[in-house]
Amino acid sequence: MRPIKELFGSISALKKETNHSMKNILYAFALLFLASCSSKSYPDQSWDGKQWTLVEMIGVPVQTSGGMTNANIIFDSSQQMISGNGGCNRIFAPYEFGKKKSISFGDIGSTRMACQNAPFENKFLEILKSVMYYENTGVELVLKNGSKDVILKFQ
Repeated sequence: MRPIKELFGSISALKKETNHSMKNILYAFALLFLASCSSKSYPDQSWDGKQWTLVEMIGVPVQTSGGMTNANIIFDSSQQMISGNGGCNRIFAPYEFGKKKSISFGDIGSTRMACQNAPFENKFLEILKSVMYYENTGVELVLKNGSKDVILKFQ
């Protein structure tokens, strides 16, 4: 039989080892949790800096010229801002992702040049404000309203 002192020493060592293992498990879970909250998990990381040109608005094809005045948006994931062109004026706005492929745009600002495309641009910005969901196929970015109807398509 082992002496009682030796037996208690073994129990004490086992207890310390168990506490050490539990701490390692907790650290591992904390790291996994933090990694899942990383901004790299957001879809805009792959969109960052890509110019998305508007090709359809409420089911109506939008004529594009390949020029600087095409309506477009560019995501800046580090600032959580979009910038781009409304068809005449430069536009910019903050954006935020939610759960289940939801996205919202904050107040949309723009320059104030007078142009013939003002009615088109005003409609585009009005629709952009109503966006609540997104879908990205890699080639096409589709923005949807609260009913999940497609309201804007970009390529």
